[in-house]
Amino acid sequence: MSGIWPRHGPLMEFAAALLVVLMLLRYVWVPTNCTMPGYPLHENAAWLSVDWTSRVTDSEVVGQLAADTTARHLRYLFPFVSYVRPDGTFSPSFSHAAEFVSTFRRFDKHIRLLAWIGIPVRNTLPLGMRGWVNLADPSARQKVVDFATYLTAETGFDGVHLDIEPVANGNTDYLRLLEEVRTAIGTSRLLSVAGNHWQPAILSRLPLVREYGWNGEYLRAVAMRADQIVVMAYDSTMPSAALYRFWMREQVRGLNKALVNSPTQLILGISVSREVTRTHSPRAENLRAGLAGVCAALTEINLTERKVAGIAMYASWEADTLDWKTWEEWQNQTEGRGSLP
Repeated sequence: MSGIWPRHGPLMEFAAALLVVLMLLRYVWVPTNCTMPGYPLHENAAWLSVDWTSRVTDSEVVGQLAADTTARHLRYLFPFVSYVRPDGTFSPSFSHAAEFVSTFRRFDKHIRLLAWIGIPVRNTLPLGMRGWVNLADPSARQKVVDFATYLTAETGFDGVHLDIEPVANGNTDYLRLLEEVRTAIGTSRLLSVAGNHWQPAILSRLPLVREYGWNGEYLRAVAMRADQIVVMAYDSTMPSAALYRFWMREQVRGLNKALVNSPTQLILGISVSREVTRTHSPRAENLRAGLAGVCAALTEINLTERKVAGIAMYASWEADTLDWKTWEEWQNQTEGRGSLP
């Protein structure tokens, strides 16, 4: 066939390349606005600072916290209580934990209070946080089990929120710890975990990146041992809000597919932190961009297969007036009273 355009001329190659670029841009682009009425997320949460459990807090202040928690449609609070120090002991920052729980219960008996415990894990991978807790050591795991038991049995927490980092994909010692904590605190207390990002199975096999994400198989293994997975859907390294919206959409797609048949509750953690690090840019990773990505994913998923139960804010002490306004707009639009602008 002959014609005025050469079959493999530069113009045709440019047009083909441009078409590919436009198709990629269309796939990657996630709108900043979103409307998702009829799918309210009622299982929302927020991480709280250590101030609530480490010192005496006026009852009126605790009462205001309880009122704000209800008004903002939060179901769970994760007050930080302690972390494992390099010597293997827990920091004494939970000296007023029982008092806080008791005072909070005077104002609200429905919000679930889960004790947030930090556990920095020793790892041999070349990147990431350097910790010191060896999960392969039964005695190290037992200390965590004993502390979780104390917090639920003696201080009145509804459960524990284990923030164990970094946990590489496939880590069986982590699964063993979850089993041991589950047995110790019983089924009447909630076992919540701060979960890693989702990543495709092919990436989870690579040594340099496997500590930054869990594949579907490992997510399901964690879900079998925990009541709640709160995915830390931040520290994505994305340099712009547009790319973070896209990254978040893909996270929700992957997480939802992995856990759609699991009874474990899935909550997505979104950062409002202003801190600039090598993995977090506040201009990119913020509440509005994160919610837009969540919304874009959920509108694509059949209503009966939507697994996401709520959003968790990291962290409440860094949220400003604009963040709470965005949060209120999100709640209103999921209830069908507006849209996320």
